[in-house]
Amino acid sequence: MSRIPFLRSTALGVGLGMAAACMAPTASAATPDTVTFAANSVWAQEIGNLDPAAIAHDYTVAIAAGKTLQLNLLSNNANVYFKVTDQTHGKERLDSHETGASTWSTPNATATTYTIQVYLDPAAAKRSEVAKYALQVGQYGATDLQPPTTAVTFQPNQPWAAEQASLAAGATAHDYTVPLAAGTTVSVHLVANNPQLHFKVQDPTHQQLVDTGTTATNTWSAPVATATTYTIRVYADPASLPSGQQAPFTLQVGQFAAGAAQPAGAATAAAPAAAASASLTPAAQ
Repeated sequence: MSRIPFLRSTALGVGLGMAAACMAPTASAATPDTVTFAANSVWAQEIGNLDPAAIAHDYTVAIAAGKTLQLNLLSNNANVYFKVTDQTHGKERLDSHETGASTWSTPNATATTYTIQVYLDPAAAKRSEVAKYALQVGQYGATDLQPPTTAVTFQPNQPWAAEQASLAAGATAHDYTVPLAAGTTVSVHLVANNPQLHFKVQDPTHQQLVDTGTTATNTWSAPVATATTYTIRVYADPASLPSGQQAPFTLQVGQFAAGAAQPAGAATAAAPAAAASASLTPAAQ
């Protein structure tokens, strides 16, 4: 082999190596920052700066089993991107430089640790650009999406109370608490267009009194011997709620003297209409 072809081959190899180096961000700190969540919060936010001296920054986050990881990258600089690596299973999941997305999410059947690298496009680093960013990291599950428990109250001289709400994919249950006086009868009606919506009633000891998912009707009543508080859960079969769809309902709760005829006032109309789509991601703080 002549010396000239050898030199050309060597130069080509060096050139390709330099080009590859320019396409990837430089190494970040040896120890990534650990993302933690404040008590009762499903969101954490990391704020940082990137420049030619620090072109990338790594974060690690541990996601519990059954939780969804949500990432939002906010920056006024269009040359800031992020990569996601599943450290538990040893594979890269995303490079936003390739997808152009500034948000990404994935469910996790098992506990998983991720590394998120926020980086500046090397071409921008050559131009000595400085970029500020905020990385929002969310970790939430079905219980986080479920609305808060609602307390049912009765107006003076009104035996019926009504609550209107909607269920949706990922948030397929809504709990209500109802205080009941001794010596009364409680009556519960669920009005919904979706036949897959049902309700359960539990007493304070968590004894289940009824589950209309196993009956042919969404109406139930029973005497109340002593003062107590029941929990009513309106729920749906998750398979009946496609992503983006809502299932509106009206929950009617009556309380009247035991032995007396059920008073008029329970509505029989269909549940109110709801929007065709809903955001199921908790609002970022």
